[in-house]
Amino acid sequence: MPSKKPATHTPPAALPDGIEIFRAGSHLDDAGVTHHFSEADLDGMATSYDPALREAPLTVGHPQDNLPAYGWVKGVARTAAGVLAITPHQVEPQFAEMVLAGRFKKRSASFYPPQAPNNPTPGKWYLRHVAFLGAQPPAIAGLKDIQFSEVDAGGAVCFSETVTANPSTPQETLSMTEAEIKALQDKLAAEEKARAVAEANAQVAEGKAKAAEDQAASFAEKARADRKASFVSFAEAQVQAGRLQPKDKDMAAATLDALADAQPVEFAEGDATRKVSPAQWLQDLITSAKPAVSFGEFAPGKTGAQAQHGVAKGKSDAEVDQAAQTYMRQHKVDYAEALTAVTASFTS
Repeated sequence: MPSKKPATHTPPAALPDGIEIFRAGSHLDDAGVTHHFSEADLDGMATSYDPALREAPLTVGHPQDNLPAYGWVKGVARTAAGVLAITPHQVEPQFAEMVLAGRFKKRSASFYPPQAPNNPTPGKWYLRHVAFLGAQPPAIAGLKDIQFSEVDAGGAVCFSETVTANPSTPQETLSMTEAEIKALQDKLAAEEKARAVAEANAQVAEGKAKAAEDQAASFAEKARADRKASFVSFAEAQVQAGRLQPKDKDMAAATLDALADAQPVEFAEGDATRKVSPAQWLQDLITSAKPAVSFGEFAPGKTGAQAQHGVAKGKSDAEVDQAAQTYMRQHKVDYAEALTAVTASFTS
């Protein structure tokens, strides 16, 4: 029989590190103002960025409020080629899949100018967000393509895309139509809601399963305690009936408890086949045995009908036992009560 291939786990889509977003030079922003950026300016952008101070989101287009965020910029650095690049993290897998599929072929950076009132580092340029764009090409060309890699049995597979970047002041510049952006946001929001509902349902199901498991364990513990108590009661009754010595009571109860979990045994009994548990077999064996105490030789001062000296005088132990067994079956009482009744009848 051919063996089945083991199931493989596909990791969620993610964006790579080192995505280039900006380069030194003179650039025209969306308001038509030209800004000159030196390599020293890029170094300042990289060193001043602090996600703990203000974390730049990954967005679609250039929303004024920087929302919604489909990922975040963990770090900013200037590459050996003198280009500003980012390290993304916490990227929505669905968004990463769309980028991988070529839905966003461009990207653009938005900065807080040094004099902007909301700039967390006044006097320096600070990254505001990184926008992924669609049809509208940004103003800066020549940034290195994003390299996406997936590892499979055959090695690395790379997906290259033509990408550029554009600096801008915090003004809204949409590369997609409002309807397209709305549809994308609705899709991601619906997927996030579905995931939250699924996680909540899983937690509820897990809670119910744990409660059921605890209840079953509680029932099983109570059943074991009740069973042990019944064996102790049985052993005490057999001591009263004279079939067990008092010193054997605890051992008999413990043995019955140990045998209670054993599988039933099937054996032939005459022409029939009988199936009985070992614990029940031992109980039957004990109750069918003759009493180990002589009914006619009790010393004065003992309590109970058996302790009445001479009450069964003239009757053998076997006769007393047989009479007690018969009385017990007829009147549905335990052996001790039957013994009291028959010994009393022998003296009447």
